[in-house]
Amino acid sequence: MAKKMTPAEASKPRGIAATDLKRVVKEINRHKEQASENAGLAGQSTKNAVEQYGLDRKALGVVVGLSKKEPAQQQATLRGVIDYADKLGMFDSIDMFDDLVPTLKRIVDRAEASEGKKAKADPVVSSLIGEPAGVH
Repeated sequence: MAKKMTPAEASKPRGIAATDLKRVVKEINRHKEQASENAGLAGQSTKNAVEQYGLDRKALGVVVGLSKKEPAQQQATLRGVIDYADKLGMFDSIDMFDDLVPTLKRIVDRAEASEGKKAKADPVVSSLIGEPAGVH
């Protein structure tokens, strides 16, 4: 609990001067306005990309978010998405991914080509290339 001020303590000048406070508030508000404007521009860019290229808005948002992360964080998230989607049966209707099979094959081929470079294989990649995890 905060200590109760005496009238003498309350009358002492403390903290920030009024002119400095006004400057700080003005600066904060300016940055908030810029942030709001930038958020609007980002939303418009997203909308334009979705409309122009026929992108999935949610997938684009996920990839944009991942692009801001370190590679290890990106890989952990992508690994989780693939693993969880597989466990939930989301790949059972594989025909919906027919156009992505070449992309998936390139990913698997790269993993197979780098086999001796890792001591332990990622379980998801291993399952895609038909090996037990950690075996090379």
